[in-house]
Amino acid sequence: MPHQIISATTLARNFSEILNRVRYQGVTLDVTRGSEVVACISPPSPTGGFPISQLDRLLASLPKLTAQEAAQFEADIGAVVDRLKPEGDAWVS
Repeated sequence: MPHQIISATTLARNFSEILNRVRYQGVTLDVTRGSEVVACISPPSPTGGFPISQLDRLLASLPKLTAQEAAQFEADIGAVVDRLKPEGDAWVS
């Protein structure tokens, strides 16, 4: 949908109505002061990601680790945790 132009004064006087147009009609508005565009009001971009409500189903659909893969994964996690531990006592100066 093309951009429509609206003055800042009209926006201020009709703010709620204009937000409804943006939300429900998908209108994108360029807001002007004088002859200069100072803002753009548009509907939000679609959100990305994965809905948390479907996480259980996603995890259940993933392939299962073999016993050997699980043991290696556990060892990898342990190695990372060991690298995160500070060396020596941080309070000793």
